[in-house]
Amino acid sequence: MVAEISEKIQLLSAEEKNELLRVLLKDVDGTDEDADEAWRNEVVRRVKAIRNGEAAIKALQDWQE
Repeated sequence: MVAEISEKIQLLSAEEKNELLRVLLKDVDGTDEDADEAWRNEVVRRVKAIRNGEAAIKALQDWQE
């Protein structure tokens, strides 16, 4: 069955393959509604670190090692 599908996939255009990949990944992974919130929280954390100088200190420490 997989071999048959693989042969048919080879006939698809690059755009069709990309769309198929998106559909398959969504099917396998499902939707992660918490991911967007987690990224927003990470951005806020990083901005705060930049504003209070922690990011600069960390970068300097990494550079010195």
